[in-house]
Amino acid sequence: MGRRRLEVGEYGTIRVTQLAPKKYRARCEVRCRDGKVRSVQADGPSKTAATDRVKTRAGERAASAGRTRPGTAAVVLAPATPVADLVDKWMTQVEASGDVAEQSLPDYRRYRDIVKEGLGALAISEVTTATVEWFIDTEAADLPSKAANLRRTIRGMMALAIRHDAYDGDNPAREVVIAKPERAKARALTTDELQAYRETVRAWMAGPIDKEGQPIRRGGKPRAQDLLDIVDVQLATGARIGEVLALRWQDVDLEANRPTAHICGTLVLLPGGRAAGGGLFRQEHRKAKDRYTVFLPKFAVATLLRIKTTATKNPHDVIFPSGTGTLRSPANLRTQLRAARGKRWDWVKPHTFRKTVATLVERERSLAEASKQLGHAGTAVTAKHYVERSETAPDLSEVLETLGPKIPGISQELN
Repeated sequence: MGRRRLEVGEYGTIRVTQLAPKKYRARCEVRCRDGKVRSVQADGPSKTAATDRVKTRAGERAASAGRTRPGTAAVVLAPATPVADLVDKWMTQVEASGDVAEQSLPDYRRYRDIVKEGLGALAISEVTTATVEWFIDTEAADLPSKAANLRRTIRGMMALAIRHDAYDGDNPAREVVIAKPERAKARALTTDELQAYRETVRAWMAGPIDKEGQPIRRGGKPRAQDLLDIVDVQLATGARIGEVLALRWQDVDLEANRPTAHICGTLVLLPGGRAAGGGLFRQEHRKAKDRYTVFLPKFAVATLLRIKTTATKNPHDVIFPSGTGTLRSPANLRTQLRAARGKRWDWVKPHTFRKTVATLVERERSLAEASKQLGHAGTAVTAKHYVERSETAPDLSEVLETLGPKIPGISQELN
């Protein structure tokens, strides 16, 4: 009878030879994942040490099928591989995939580090659903958003382990239940509220005045005088604040019979300084990686024409640059708007104007048209997050009247 064929990943008889005092060499053959049988060897100060080392090397050679490039320290995933190595390999693949925006990678790395610190000492085979649930509860018991990101990270790394045959069974993060964050209902400004908000901001831009109504002169940087212009353009387009600040003069056509704005970029802040490739940049597409065009109402055309008459050129051609002609930081603009709006309007944020646009268009026209105005691919996101739903049903009393009882001798019409 012939010798039994080795299974994939199985090693044969280990032979140990003494080379010198306290120096032993262990050899064996292992069948690799490509089906080929390869020889491996390892040295150690004792028979036991050499044997243990050749077993480890045989496992690595079987998993890599002998393809590990010289000079590299490729991580071969196996059930005994530490989770710390697994999550690092997962992060490397995420970075190389190009599917995650550059400005989002720091968040991925942050959650990688949390998982590495909390579960890194476990072997891949030791990760269970109960372990994942315990870990997430410990790290983010009252933080649904953090819990969701941790589950996403663990689910991604365990999917990688399963693809590499390093984990037997279903993804342990799949069955973990986390609380959904409570989302505040969409709240839009009414036309009266919008006018009152404008007056508040306008008063802030004018600065403090004395009892006689004269401006009080103070030192320091002057207050921004274009906050309401930015608000008006956002209200005219429904665009996000980063998209408005990325809007260039070449993106608007104010001379056309029906003036338009092409929403084709946004501002993103990359980590690190300019020398390291970081800083504020104009991204050549929106958040959804697309572009679209909106028609401008007359008030926005008038605002933009007025700005254009006094605008100075800037290297980026943006309509709303910073005071020094550079790209204007959305974070700095939000800070200015918070100062200008006061406590009365503390619930009004730049995204509120986007919701105001969506709500008005949905009520006056349709949800589908509101979705298109915001540049959404469908109506689900618009309805869930942007439209303030009316709590009053439409007047359908005449339609419902036909369902009433027919009482002989009594007219069903109300005069």
